[in-house]
Amino acid sequence: MSEKQGCKRSLDKDVFLFRWLHAHLGDCYLDEINRDRIADITQHKLAEGVKPSTVNRHLALVRAVLRCAEREWEWLEKAPFIRFLPEPKRRVRWLNREEAMSVLAELPAHLAEMMRFTLATGLREKNVTRLKWSQVDVSRRCAWIHADEAKGKKAITVPLNEDALAVLSRQEESCSTFVFTYKGKPEWRANNHAWRKALKMVARGGLEPPTPAL
Repeated sequence: MSEKQGCKRSLDKDVFLFRWLHAHLGDCYLDEINRDRIADITQHKLAEGVKPSTVNRHLALVRAVLRCAEREWEWLEKAPFIRFLPEPKRRVRWLNREEAMSVLAELPAHLAEMMRFTLATGLREKNVTRLKWSQVDVSRRCAWIHADEAKGKKAITVPLNEDALAVLSRQEESCSTFVFTYKGKPEWRANNHAWRKALKMVARGGLEPPTPAL
């Protein structure tokens, strides 16, 4: 765990998974973790009524440790093969203009502005909610996401179209370090109760908005 400290964003989630795995693997050595043991883990987790994706997260963590034990630490001659459970593929479709306008009409003003900026830039939720004015250059019509804030760990330059610039213009009155705020404080989550309520309102109106991917 110490080798991942400071560089693995999901460290807290891994600790939670390790605690569950300890109850099933804590009494055996690394070279005793074979396919039968892994099959037992899979069955125990499925018996809890969880989805295949949840089981796979546990298996992926076991695989990562065993691979390190084999390739980096040289504690194992050969790590066992781990087969993941098949996961259903999610249907992906784009938000059309009618759906977007319907959702915007139901959102409170501060969330609507974040959604408009997201639609204009294609940025992820975290990159929008935590965007700072220091990352925006209106004169050059661009913004940037630092490497440590990007999913791919590479800096991103974001061109700003007229819609994005209009949103920024309306946010300029804020004295905050962050572009998007609510009652003077940063709004860390866009996918909150108000957002989900807006989606339900639109759905009841006959539309079927997809799961948001801000």
